[in-house]
Amino acid sequence: MAWPSNNITPGGIFHARKVNYSPETHQFLKLLMDETKMSTMQRNKVNYYLRNGEPLPSLARTRSRRSPHIPEVTIRPGSPRRRTRDTIIRSGVYEREKFRPTYPVVDREKEKEKLQNKMAYNKDIKVNPLKVIHKLVDSKMDKDEQNRFDQIIEEIKEREDWLKEMESLGEGNKYKHIIEQQIQEKVREMSNLKLDDE
Repeated sequence: MAWPSNNITPGGIFHARKVNYSPETHQFLKLLMDETKMSTMQRNKVNYYLRNGEPLPSLARTRSRRSPHIPEVTIRPGSPRRRTRDTIIRSGVYEREKFRPTYPVVDREKEKEKLQNKMAYNKDIKVNPLKVIHKLVDSKMDKDEQNRFDQIIEEIKEREDWLKEMESLGEGNKYKHIIEQQIQEKVREMSNLKLDDE
């Protein structure tokens, strides 16, 4: 930057004299900057001083103003500062009291059964569910046994018809023995069902 006045000589408190740095000084300072851990901003500043011939800043200014390690300050409950999550949890804000109802607890299952009985029998009666289940199972088993007897007869007829078809095609000798065995098994099953009924 050029000196603004021709009448006043350069210098003074606010305008230090320009310095002509030698190439050796330039190299020496660049080498120092490469070896030290300077930030990019600090390097740019030093390069600016070298280019413009201004005096280098004093050590007091270039030193980083790092404050010594400050211990963590505990925040008072009434202070407006933000609290960390851990301090909030430690304060016990998230802990809940166990719920204790002040009114008598209603057994919902019993109420459901009462409503079901009213809907089914038009009055509130005590029905033993095990008896109902046993009745349903017994009636189902009787129906299954009757149906099974009819099914066996149909299965035997199907096998006889299939064997007649195979004989008409000339393949009856292959399957005759197998079909007769299956029919005998079905007859045994029928006799077992009759014995169980008696």
